Amino acid sequence: MTISSVQIANMALSHIGDNSTIESLTENSSQAKTVNLWFHFARQLTLAAWDWSFARKREAIAEHDDDPPDEWTYRYQYPADCIKARFIENPAGKLADPVPFVVEYSADGTKSILTDIEDAILIYTRDATEPLLFTHFFIEVFSLVLAAKIAFALTGRQKIKDDMDARAMRMLIYAPAMDASEQMEAPPRDAAHIRGRA
Repeated sequence: MTISSVQIANMALSHIGDNSTIESLTENSSQAKTVNLWFHFARQLTLAAWDWSFARKREAIAEHDDDPPDEWTYRYQYPADCIKARFIENPAGKLADPVPFVVEYSADGTKSILTDIEDAILIYTRDATEPLLFTHFFIEVFSLVLAAKIAFALTGRQKIKDDMDARAMRMLIYAPAMDASEQMEAPPRDAAHIRGRA
């Protein structure tokens, strides 16, 4: 499926019942101006809502110059293209316990990641901007989220906005399950109290 940002924008307009179509996000029309105001925010919001496989990235993150607080061993730089940090890879393997980490601002005003793992590898959702990589389900959710953001400005009707919000939320329950169906994870590890019986 070949898709473009303009097509996604026109899908959003269609969702709210606007029969207009735009040729460019920067054209001089009220539809384009409103869509352009919300387009990138709605995309990032949709990316952050789920660990989409097409936007997943694994990166060895660099240590931050600021020292970590006493309760953590390491402070790492937050990747510039990171929309949402998902988890840190456990060196003991995929079935090992999750690695604790937190995100906070450092003294220099930049975001950083605190953890106790040396040479940390972060799995995160990147700021994916290439429509050709988007899955069908992501496109559907994205267009609905965008529709909710532009609905009131273009229609003046709160009900349409509320309907778009509700449809986007319902799709966010369904779409991630379909996205996850293209992978096979190892079975979940037993809880610690069960493992302790062995």
